[in-house]
Amino acid sequence: MSASRTRDSNDDVQRRQKTRRRGITAAVVTLVTGGAAIYGLWILPQEELAEAVSLVEKGNALLQAGQTMKAIDHYSRAIQLDAGSVLAHNGMGMAYRGAGNFPRAEQFLRKALSLDPAAVETYNNLAIVYAEGGRLRESEATYRKALSVDSTSAVMRFNVGAFYAQVGSYSQAAEQYKRAIELRSDLYQAHNNLALAYIALGNTAEAIAEFEASIRLNPHQGRAYYNLGLAREEQGNYEVAADLYRKALTNRMGSPDVHYHLGVALEGMRDLVSAKQHFGTVLSLDASHKEAHYRLGVIAAKERRFDDAEVHFTAAIDIDAQFADAHYNLARLLFKQGKSDAAMREMELFKSLSAYNKEVESLERILLYLPRDAKAHLELGHVHRKYEQHDRALEAYRTALSIRPGFRDAQQALTEALEVTEAL
Repeated sequence: MSASRTRDSNDDVQRRQKTRRRGITAAVVTLVTGGAAIYGLWILPQEELAEAVSLVEKGNALLQAGQTMKAIDHYSRAIQLDAGSVLAHNGMGMAYRGAGNFPRAEQFLRKALSLDPAAVETYNNLAIVYAEGGRLRESEATYRKALSVDSTSAVMRFNVGAFYAQVGSYSQAAEQYKRAIELRSDLYQAHNNLALAYIALGNTAEAIAEFEASIRLNPHQGRAYYNLGLAREEQGNYEVAADLYRKALTNRMGSPDVHYHLGVALEGMRDLVSAKQHFGTVLSLDASHKEAHYRLGVIAAKERRFDDAEVHFTAAIDIDAQFADAHYNLARLLFKQGKSDAAMREMELFKSLSAYNKEVESLERILLYLPRDAKAHLELGHVHRKYEQHDRALEAYRTALSIRPGFRDAQQALTEALEVTEAL
């Protein structure tokens, strides 16, 4: 469990002790035996309180390690020892959330709030549970309640921004990230996420400024270097983009896509030898990377290695028969080789696929930066379905649901798409 979602255990001990001291008068009980009044005082033993705190700490560690059921056992034992522990109830709520039991998660988080109505982190956790359960209105209302309790929390502003980004409301997300930065200018994650919101809103110049600010604050972010590289590549600034992709690689982001875009930047710089090396690396990491085959085909055609170009264009089409640009370049190549009939067939395929590919590419651009944008995956599914690419539509809808399990629009779209597929 993150530091923003739990309170320090020692603070909890002190708060509980203070509560006990304030409640001493109320804890006095009168026992009447044989006409004599005996006065007793109930206080939770220090040993039990310390054990409860220890169990919560162990539960937190287990939850972070993904051992949800063991974490639940530890939190349960902590509550048995100290029924007033906010941290134990909060932890139990997040453990049940991890187990996918949202009703039980809500129950324990609400109990935690009844014990401490000013616990902003508990509101945050409850809002997360609502969002993952598809109850977006309750989630937004809970986030707003948290801000009414503490409007000066930069972390809370950041979390509210993340909620709005998750549901695709990037203007509202940007506003919350800006407020977070006003409260804590050193919060590099807010600068990075604000940049991503700007990308989604089409404000590339402002996105670049925020990516750069985030990297200045924390120069070890592979993903931020990669995203900034993408933005510079879009501007045609290939030399700067290539340098940023190299920094992404040195900061533990060695995915095929980083090598691919480094290859694109090098190709833009006319360093075809190095570009080919990186496209080759991509295929060694992911043999089904259609774009790497395509770029190698383009370079081979430039170098008049027509047989190699045909091999790579054909390989790209074998991976994705809807790859319009590969059909177009293969058609051009076939015309040059005097294979007019085959070239015409490829050109007709290109024409039939152009509109579809244009719509897909506009969404895939967003997903380059925001691969976990459930709304973008949903919209991509709609495009696939519009052009009767049913299997791809199903995949996109399932991806959206895997990111946001309670995403009702995606669930409805998936149900409808399955009905269409079964009827075919």
